[in-house]
Amino acid sequence: MHHHDRDTQPAARHARRSDEGAAQGPAGGGARHRRGRWWHRPAALLAVVAAGAGGVQLARGEAAQADTSQLTLTGHGFGHGRGLSQWGSYGYAVDRGWSSARILDHFYGGTRAGGIRNDEVSVRLMALDGASTITLVSGADYYVEGTAVPAGTAARFTRTGGTWALTTAPGGCSAPAGSTASPSASPVDVGASPAVWLANDAGDDRSRMFTVCNNGATYRGNFRPVIDASGASHLVNFVAIEQYLRGVVPNESPAAWGDAAGGAGMAALEAQAVAARSYSRSENRYGYAQTCDTTACQVYGGTAREDRRTDTAIRNTAGVVRLDSRGAVVRTEFSASTGGWTAGGAFPAVEDAGDTRSPYHDWKVTVDGPAITRAWPQIGAFSSMQVTARNGLGADGGRATKVVVTGSSGSVTTTGSDVRSRLGLRSDWFSVVTPSTQVWMLRGSTDGGAPAVTSRFGGPKDTTLACDFDGSGRDGLTTYRGGAWTERDDASTPDAAAVAAPDATISYGAPWMLPVCGDWDGDGKDGVGVYDTRTGDWYLRNSFSGGAPELKFQYGWSAALPVVGDWDGDGKDSTGVYHAGTWMVRNTATPGRPDTTVQYGWKGATPVTGDWVGSGASGIGVFSGGRWMLRDTVSPGDPHRLFDYGVPGDAPVAGRWTTGSDGAGITRPTA
Repeated sequence: MHHHDRDTQPAARHARRSDEGAAQGPAGGGARHRRGRWWHRPAALLAVVAAGAGGVQLARGEAAQADTSQLTLTGHGFGHGRGLSQWGSYGYAVDRGWSSARILDHFYGGTRAGGIRNDEVSVRLMALDGASTITLVSGADYYVEGTAVPAGTAARFTRTGGTWALTTAPGGCSAPAGSTASPSASPVDVGASPAVWLANDAGDDRSRMFTVCNNGATYRGNFRPVIDASGASHLVNFVAIEQYLRGVVPNESPAAWGDAAGGAGMAALEAQAVAARSYSRSENRYGYAQTCDTTACQVYGGTAREDRRTDTAIRNTAGVVRLDSRGAVVRTEFSASTGGWTAGGAFPAVEDAGDTRSPYHDWKVTVDGPAITRAWPQIGAFSSMQVTARNGLGADGGRATKVVVTGSSGSVTTTGSDVRSRLGLRSDWFSVVTPSTQVWMLRGSTDGGAPAVTSRFGGPKDTTLACDFDGSGRDGLTTYRGGAWTERDDASTPDAAAVAAPDATISYGAPWMLPVCGDWDGDGKDGVGVYDTRTGDWYLRNSFSGGAPELKFQYGWSAALPVVGDWDGDGKDSTGVYHAGTWMVRNTATPGRPDTTVQYGWKGATPVTGDWVGSGASGIGVFSGGRWMLRDTVSPGDPHRLFDYGVPGDAPVAGRWTTGSDGAGITRPTA
């Protein structure tokens, strides 16, 4: 939180906002000029909170994003980051020559190597969950609950209430669904968890192993279709752990790594084998199975991806696991890429220098605002995300541990892990990208359509104004932040993709003041000005220059927004204020009672002004969520001009860009 002393010189600064009333305090700004200028302060600085005589507080968060239509994030790593990094293991193996034992010691601090027997592991095949019919077949003889089934005959299990009914049919997986043959010419009730096992070990002959007809995959070991205590159906594969690993390791790490760096990459596959063996042995997830076959546990695909290189890694480490200080097998979690540091947790956090080889070491992604709104519907329309706490390990301060997501209806405070899960990010180590510039998209008219001019000018946290400081009759680009003004006379730029250079800069203003510009003396050139949100005082100069105010007066109050325009067409800009849809304008830049008071707009709308018809006198208007509603004069009534240009989160800016009247424009912070 930044605190700004109120007791300083008059200056300019302001946050873009629509009129939100006295409770909000000034955080938005005014429109001005017969050529209709409007300034904008980005949402990253969105709350200038009126704090009385004690000071103004600026609520800032790390990298809040002004453009609510999208959020750009950069990050590091892929996965939860706990324990072994698969890409980190590979990097350490091929770049540093580390052995699998050294890799495992590094990632699983506080553990030691140990050994286990080649016992059976039970694996829930998740794709078969809820299946009402499960069909198995083998090219060898097998048994179902003690009943012999000949080679090539399919065993079809059909759920009937809380048990399975077995029918068999020759022809393998292609057997007609209704056909039956000996030994079960009619359905036989085989209970809720029938055992299905091979008469003899299939060895490495896949034709003699079981194939699950539902998914076409072939598996080592034996099976049980299961109806669990809750009534849900599953298929469980029972297989010796060393055989099981042959279907895990190549699904978790590329087998080709074993050939890298003259075979040095084999150490990464060996480390994966030990981690997978320990993980599966430590699992005991369900009453009917120890583990599962997806990323929720570890990926197991049967025999489809078995490879000689991963088979070698498994043989080289046969029976090896990681044990804790009590001698228990450790649940050795692992993930694809740590991003450079492990996350800690069950194992000490360590730097992962091997991860630099990972394609996920650094990443960037853009998420649509509506997707964020769907992830947290209670916030309303998404407006910003702020990372407020990190674990302190690695680039950017490390993994996000506390995140605030804000929208039109409120905010939620959550964890980086939750953000990762809801938005489908690669990891919880991410940062919100602060837009690096303002994109100006300017029309030469008051209607929708493609921009006539597109330019990049100013910083993402700058307030934007349209001002004619050189007297050319055309408005240029002006930005303001914290008392610093930057202007460019030409609204167009040589390269629309490049950030344009300024023509001049000055200092004039203070953080709690809102910038305005206008032709106060009628010389055809705009001067700068600021509006004090504490007192309603105006401080104006007749040129683009710093120094003492040439005009100073009070007109307005803290909740009002300053507006500027040539209301009577006399060739001089004068002042006014807007609040909750009420306009109170004066025909001179002096204090006094309003010359004109009209109702046009509503609380929450953004006021805009401009000479929409080229008459020499300013009209009024409001902007909301990309919709413009303009009147050609300072008067109430229906809009003379109603059109859409921009999206929610854009800031309106009106100016004379290409024709003799003011046109609509928007500015948008962007990376």
